Amino acid sequence: MPTRREILVEYLRSAPHTSRELAELCGMRVRDVIDDLEHIRRSHRRDLVIEPAKCSQCDFVFRKRDKLGTPSRCPTCRNERIRGPWLHLRQRP
Repeated sequence: MPTRREILVEYLRSAPHTSRELAELCGMRVRDVIDDLEHIRRSHRRDLVIEPAKCSQCDFVFRKRDKLGTPSRCPTCRNERIRGPWLHLRQRP
């Protein structure tokens, strides 16, 4: 039986997902998914791709953000509707 992290790795290899999507797919809390993603980031350092979050109102891109969870609000327009960040694992040859 696969572990939680192995299940997350399989989802990340299949398509880009947000931490909330992964939590819904696995039936876990978002905080637990983020903790597991931090471990996956350390173990799959070169293969984990993080597409930055974007504000849905002004299209501000959170390029320098290092956290894997969704930001709470946009620093420019203060909108709370943020999309992403999207995470996925590159396929190794």
